[in-house]
Amino acid sequence: MAKKILVIDDAEDLLELTRRLLESRGYQVIPLQDGDQAMTVIREHRPDLVIMDMLMPGLDGEEICHAIKSEPLFAHLPVIITTGQFLEGDSSSPQFKKADSYLRKPFDPEELLNRVREFLP
Repeated sequence: MAKKILVIDDAEDLLELTRRLLESRGYQVIPLQDGDQAMTVIREHRPDLVIMDMLMPGLDGEEICHAIKSEPLFAHLPVIITTGQFLEGDSSSPQFKKADSYLRKPFDPEELLNRVREFLP
């Protein structure tokens, strides 16, 4: 059975690119453009990994990550944050402390796949 990855990004083109990349590697992708539905989708689909943008309308990546890690059933769920809003070394900022990993946008497709393989070997 293919591992499920929830990808949340309000940028439709990046969401589609990420979906195609991951599906080409055999992952099942659940695309979502709106962070407000994230926890509902997580409860329904039980993904193995979440990849999400930090800055989105509605609930942002920080709020979603906090919600995921605060719920005992999903506290183990790995989260990769993607953002263009920080410089190298800023991963110690409070908003990144609950995330398991982060990628700076624009990210290299191979770098994304490497991060995914860290959590879904």
